[in-house]
Amino acid sequence: MKRLIAVIMAAAMTLALVSCGDDDSSKKSKSKSSSSQASMKKFDEMAGEYECYDVITNFNGSDAGYRPSEAEERFKGSTIKLEGDKLEMEGREYDLKASKSENGYYTYMVVIKDNGYDEKPHNSDRKFCDEGFEGPVWFMYAKEGTDQGGETPLDKDTIEMYYSPKGTQDWYFALDFHRK
Repeated sequence: MKRLIAVIMAAAMTLALVSCGDDDSSKKSKSKSSSSQASMKKFDEMAGEYECYDVITNFNGSDAGYRPSEAEERFKGSTIKLEGDKLEMEGREYDLKASKSENGYYTYMVVIKDNGYDEKPHNSDRKFCDEGFEGPVWFMYAKEGTDQGGETPLDKDTIEMYYSPKGTQDWYFALDFHRK
């Protein structure tokens, strides 16, 4: 009798473990699926067209011969389009990777893939991109209404983008965009 009870208990425990395993795998599957959905949600929130309203040329860009007036003429009033995990700018398309921003004034940190961006903390030897790359390197996205540290919350979705010309590993242009 004890032997029969032990066999029944072992069978019951086996069934319980098997069903728990099934639940875990379905949770993992659901987790991966919701992670992918959360990832695309970032891009869905940012989707749309944006217009450049401000251009800053950093001191390295000025030293390299890029005149602020020329950069402003090139970028100010230009538009970018975000759709899915793609950025369209100046007739070129870039693949994006977004993550939650650690900066409280922004919603997402977005890196343009395959540009050689080095995500090390800021320091003097920081590499923003490969020398052969030209285009946007990374940007910060802030949703309308985002608190700006005691200042008036944003009245439009905003992108602060850093752009690098070919031949440097630095960003030379900071471009600010508002959703159209």
